[in-house]
Amino acid sequence: VLGADSFEAVYEVDQSPIGKTSRSTPATYMKVFDEIRNLYAQLPVSRVRGYSASRFSFNAEGGRCEVCKGQGVIKLEMSFLPSSYVPCEDCRGRRYNAQTLEVLYNERSIGDIMEMTIEQAASFFAANNKIARPLSLLVDTGLGYLKLGQPSPTLSGGEAQRLKLVTKLARGMGRAQHERLRKMRKPKSTLYLLEEPTIGLHMADVELLVKVLHRLVDEGNTVIVIEHNLSVIAEADYIVDIGPEAGAEGGEIVACGTPEEVARNSTSRTAPFLRRALAGGRSAKSAARRTRTLQAA
Repeated sequence: VLGADSFEAVYEVDQSPIGKTSRSTPATYMKVFDEIRNLYAQLPVSRVRGYSASRFSFNAEGGRCEVCKGQGVIKLEMSFLPSSYVPCEDCRGRRYNAQTLEVLYNERSIGDIMEMTIEQAASFFAANNKIARPLSLLVDTGLGYLKLGQPSPTLSGGEAQRLKLVTKLARGMGRAQHERLRKMRKPKSTLYLLEEPTIGLHMADVELLVKVLHRLVDEGNTVIVIEHNLSVIAEADYIVDIGPEAGAEGGEIVACGTPEEVARNSTSRTAPFLRRALAGGRSAKSAARRTRTLQAA
């Protein structure tokens, strides 16, 4: 492989689930919850009471509700039916005991924070860059509606993949910043490998995803995407069209080049559809330019 030495890190983002238990949430997966717990542990009330960051973990004894073990729900076993879950009557679904919920940051308890959407939390913690930055990235990819404490098993495949992508992006940005500060040099680029990231996404969310991918490339990184969605394919700098059929009848490189070059290929099954996607994209951009011109006038 030529040019591999120019990459400092490689991140794979596939469709595997990010967590199989209700103890895994977007906040814990992105490590944002660690920063939130540290923030609550530094409050004057916490210091007086001797609360450490572990006090604000719903996975550890001490601060969590011991009736539901920090899950916020109670599992009801049904003999011949699937198990059912009901909110914990002791903590009312807030995961923590009363003493822990008495510690407030800007009039919000740790239980209130877990009930916030990602967009609300990004605004609430705007003054704390370590918390706000990764949350803002999630908002940029259209995940602002998820709750910080939403159990990971309830996320769709597309939501989980975008969450993983943003997590890798945040880590890559942090690593690059650290390299600049430590060595005062431009860090090497990162290679991102994505497997069909548009599965289950609304067209509006696909547009947000494309913006994130462009952002990665604009920062000097390389993004390789396995994808069938023409909205994403049309935005690529370089396409490798594999076919001509699927499965055992495929596996050959049918066409490669820029989207415009592949669209002109006479043997590619993708070419006719790509031409329409490119034409539609140009029409949309022209309409947007006309709108901006009218507004300016």
